[in-house]
Amino acid sequence: MIEYVKIYLPKTKREVKIEISLPRYYDENTQFDTLYFLDGQNAFKDSHAAFHRAIRATKYLGYTASITNRKIIGIAIYNAESDMGRINEYTPFRITHAANEEWKNQEIQICHNFCDDVVESIIPYIEKKYKTSQKRFIYGSSLAAITALYLGYKYDVFAGVGAFSTASFLCKKEFNSFIKQNMKPEVKIFLYVGKQESSDGSYDQKLYYNTSLELYHFIKQFTNQVRLVVSESGVHCEATWEKQLLDFLSFLYFDNIIYRS
Repeated sequence: MIEYVKIYLPKTKREVKIEISLPRYYDENTQFDTLYFLDGQNAFKDSHAAFHRAIRATKYLGYTASITNRKIIGIAIYNAESDMGRINEYTPFRITHAANEEWKNQEIQICHNFCDDVVESIIPYIEKKYKTSQKRFIYGSSLAAITALYLGYKYDVFAGVGAFSTASFLCKKEFNSFIKQNMKPEVKIFLYVGKQESSDGSYDQKLYYNTSLELYHFIKQFTNQVRLVVSESGVHCEATWEKQLLDFLSFLYFDNIIYRS
């Protein structure tokens, strides 16, 4: 069952669309874990997705609930729905490896405001509306993977982060410095990347892979709660990311990944 709401974000100063995926047999007396999805229009339904293909997360939340005996609510937070809107909202650091000149005009404070709004407005709304546990997780892909990791380390809120095809090469030096200064060894970090990824023709096809490998080894210095899954044929799209969702969800609840795609 999908519910739809709109919430005004006071710091970001915009209304955000949110889709909430509830278990089929929803019971108000049951306590739910929560998984937040950035780029939320791409989370549940193909008809809502930016490129007409979602990661179809609902069925994986249901399957994970069946093997963990935990009930999970998925909360999909729509992005700003424009190129620069997304750049501003999902990039907490100055971009040094820009794909085009316009990106250099980014406004970092918008991302910081948005992240505050996630923690101070969206999460309290969800937790007032539903009976939730303290097990909160967050997922982001590409640019939003940077934001997901930022949220995971900046705030004492999330128990686990899924960072798929992280585009941290856009702001590598500042990003790594932030992680080192804000490391939370108890937060589970799941990284995924495909070896055939390229989101822009000007980028080296190995850029995402090399970046994710470096990021994994960097985080590994500070914690054992990190995993990296690599797909030999993986490309940069929702259809590929969907295939790794069970790996991510399994890692959140178990010490090892129990599913292989």
